[in-house]
Amino acid sequence: TDLPSIRSCSLWYDGTNNTMNNSLEMMEKKKHVVVVVLGDIGRSPRMQYHTLSLLEHGHYVTLIGYVGERLIPALEKSTSDDDNTHSSTATATKKYHQNLRVLRMKPHLPSKLNNITGRLFYYPLRLISLMYCLFYTLWIQLQDRTTISIPVDVILVQNPPSVPTLLLVYLYCVWEGLLGRKRPRFV
Repeated sequence: TDLPSIRSCSLWYDGTNNTMNNSLEMMEKKKHVVVVVLGDIGRSPRMQYHTLSLLEHGHYVTLIGYVGERLIPALEKSTSDDDNTHSSTATATKKYHQNLRVLRMKPHLPSKLNNITGRLFYYPLRLISLMYCLFYTLWIQLQDRTTISIPVDVILVQNPPSVPTLLLVYLYCVWEGLLGRKRPRFV
């Protein structure tokens, strides 16, 4: 059985001797990776460096975590509007911001009581708050495709903490598959 050649498909053929248009080839290689940190993003340099590495390889990245500390300088948005800066780092940082989206969560932290009864209520309330924030971020905020229009390909999760992150991210991946969308890989 012969498979049709790439040249027979008008969508991929650019009319030259090249088999594929370079821009379409690059679009195929770019992935949308979601990096989930159930904690302050600024206090997780390892996940920030993973994000930086993904951006350097040309992927789109959505970084999800708590409100708090600033990002590492390579990811931090430049606050100056000076267009006269022509250094290679300024160009690289500007490139990153076209492909980087940061979603910050602020879960409600109930007051922690020192007695046994207070602890019995604290941990379930904290878990419910974390689940709500993560659910809202994955199912509502991540679906807003104004910044990054391609669907999620991979979700990278910082572990620990595992509860409730792993369960909710897994359910999100299954949900995307059930809706007939591209089911993200879970890493």
